[in-house]
Amino acid sequence: MPESIRFVIEEASRTAEVRRAASGLARDLGLDEEGAAQVAIVVTEASTNVLKYGGGGEILLRLAGDDPQARPELEALALDRGPGMPNLTQCMEDGFSTGGSPGQGLGAITRLSSASDVYSDLSRGTALLARWWKGSNNGHGGLALRAGAVNVRKPGQEVCGDSWGIVQSGQECVVMVADGLGHGLEAKTASLEAVRMLHQHSELAPGELLERTHQALRSSRGAAVAVARIDRTEGSLTYAGMGNIAGQIYTGARPGQHLVSINGTAGHTASRIREFKYAWPDHGMLVLHSDGLSTGTSLDAYPGLALRDPALIAGVLYRDFSRGNDDSTVVVVKAA
Repeated sequence: MPESIRFVIEEASRTAEVRRAASGLARDLGLDEEGAAQVAIVVTEASTNVLKYGGGGEILLRLAGDDPQARPELEALALDRGPGMPNLTQCMEDGFSTGGSPGQGLGAITRLSSASDVYSDLSRGTALLARWWKGSNNGHGGLALRAGAVNVRKPGQEVCGDSWGIVQSGQECVVMVADGLGHGLEAKTASLEAVRMLHQHSELAPGELLERTHQALRSSRGAAVAVARIDRTEGSLTYAGMGNIAGQIYTGARPGQHLVSINGTAGHTASRIREFKYAWPDHGMLVLHSDGLSTGTSLDAYPGLALRDPALIAGVLYRDFSRGNDDSTVVVVKAA
């Protein structure tokens, strides 16, 4: 499960670095020369906009291949805390500019991406998502739910100690977030082992899967782990968590139902593992995150954000609630 590659955009020289990285990922995805060139143009425009209009920010790149049932994709998230765009529709039109430029940036991003999405808030800034896939297929294998995520390492570390995974079948979906104890390679090893258990035993109930994961992590550093199974046919979400993974269910933009985890660390000490069952609304959305995001993480103050792409939602939550001194993971699951 590839983590997000983070670039802090504080000066124009960083744009070339982002462009080179994005072009390499485009080739890894299998895009042809023209497709890779389009990726390069989009990330260049996005980086320039982040610096020029947002006063700096971040670009996150990720090869999204977490669900083997879904197509491989390349995602780019541009995040800033600038003044935002008062009229998003107008800003997306070619020829419109608030900064004296030709105004081709946002229009080019829309045209040259396989898919894109934008969320802008006058008090919090702008988040832009661009996505590419190989070929003309724009389906998701008939999947009922779609996941988006940000998975970023602690500054100064070589790897992210958090991992996540998802398994889908028909109207059911099982998602896991694991936060390895501490940081670095040993934390990553523990969290990856947890996700491996998800893929090997996704048929188990969340409580049983968490117990199996607890045993599998005995020889590791240990991890906080949460498992959620969504059954859209039954209209339910079954949850089992151990440690400081936070979860919420939302109905559209309405304040969410907080999910209950027990104290402990998978692989070491644990209270009696318990499952909790919640109603899953027709238009429900699940947000899971590690403690790299603050306990106050919420969609409540973001009008319209719940309607956006799950990867864009994850990006906004990461931007505004990341502590900045820890591995950070946030996963959003909603209807495809």
